[in-house]
Amino acid sequence: MKKNRLNFRINHALFALVAGIAFFSYSCTKDSDNEPIREYVVQQTKILNYPLASIQVLVAGQMASYPEAAEIVNHINYGVDVYRVNYKTHYGDSLVTASGLVCIPDVKGSFPVMSFQNGTNASHADAPTVNPTDPGYVIMQFMASNGYAVLMTDYIGFDASANIVHPYYQRECTNNAVIDLIHAYNELSEAGDIKSTPNDSLFLLGYSQGGEATISATEKIEHDSPLNMDVIAVSAGAGAYDLMAFTDYVLAQESFPAPMYFPYFIYSHQQFGTITSPLSLFFKEPYSTQIPGLFDGSHTNGDINESLPNPIADLLTPELIQNFETGDAFEELRNELTSSSIHGWKTNLRIQLYHGTADDNVPPDQSLNLYNEFITAGSNTEDVKHFTLEGLGHGAGLMPWGIGTVNWFNSLR
Repeated sequence: MKKNRLNFRINHALFALVAGIAFFSYSCTKDSDNEPIREYVVQQTKILNYPLASIQVLVAGQMASYPEAAEIVNHINYGVDVYRVNYKTHYGDSLVTASGLVCIPDVKGSFPVMSFQNGTNASHADAPTVNPTDPGYVIMQFMASNGYAVLMTDYIGFDASANIVHPYYQRECTNNAVIDLIHAYNELSEAGDIKSTPNDSLFLLGYSQGGEATISATEKIEHDSPLNMDVIAVSAGAGAYDLMAFTDYVLAQESFPAPMYFPYFIYSHQQFGTITSPLSLFFKEPYSTQIPGLFDGSHTNGDINESLPNPIADLLTPELIQNFETGDAFEELRNELTSSSIHGWKTNLRIQLYHGTADDNVPPDQSLNLYNEFITAGSNTEDVKHFTLEGLGHGAGLMPWGIGTVNWFNSLR
């Protein structure tokens, strides 16, 4: 069976206990109609509270499988309040309302920001603000207990902006969604609408698509300074960064375990307006006709992968397979893949790249090549580092990467 959802082992009995406690703390209180007009925040709603003891129970429960989590347990000092925040951002030339989670210690104080970017998702029901008690999202919410304001954007195309097809791997939209949620959090803090305030320190992390989103936003922040914050550290796991090289890799395979990636990219960029060719140029029937319905937000990654064939020759047209690199008909696609790619630059930031050596969804060379580009551009090897997750596939690498990342972040504070 083909799967593409990032899974990890979790003690479900403990999770059910903690989620139940959080559920009874669920708040539906909305803002007053008399709130002042703001530049970014549209609305905030407190939706969850996790007591300190509950967080300690669940995170400690992970220690049997991941002993490194003991360091995270040692830093659990607070309960956590979770807010659903609607905020303004840009989708191309249009100002739209996006949504995300803001997770903060449930005490007054000044804390660093931890911006988390999640991996590939096509289901509206699986966005962070729609399904905040998904185990993967809960684990990240709990990191606020270590003394961070943890932010998770839905990205454009989910919840508050669900009328838009998610612009998958469209860098400008991605950067806007990530950075403008940080602006919105700062705005909430300045207005005194939530307990915590930022201490001007920023940590960024993400896995899979979230790895790409993290590096993309980091480059924007470092080069254009849209935030008055210091980036302390950045961690990206198993991202696809060079989309031209990734496409060449996929086209060279007889079979690929995650066939949703390529249709998601082409269809969403077609909806965004940067690819104008019909889907039939790229995909065989009946798939070219079925793709819009598969990406209408009602299907999970697994559903979509089950509906598409693994053999490359069954999904893609012979013209695309044979003429992708030089054919005039595919110039628009090549240009879009190129503009959506990320390459290393000379950076003064601490950046760590992780990748499982057995990843057959995103080839490990994607992270290694990006690391080499950073070093070739003049970055210091003491600042930019590359780590292999030996023997781990795409999903299996998520928890080891995440635990290692939070431990690293904690060591820098």
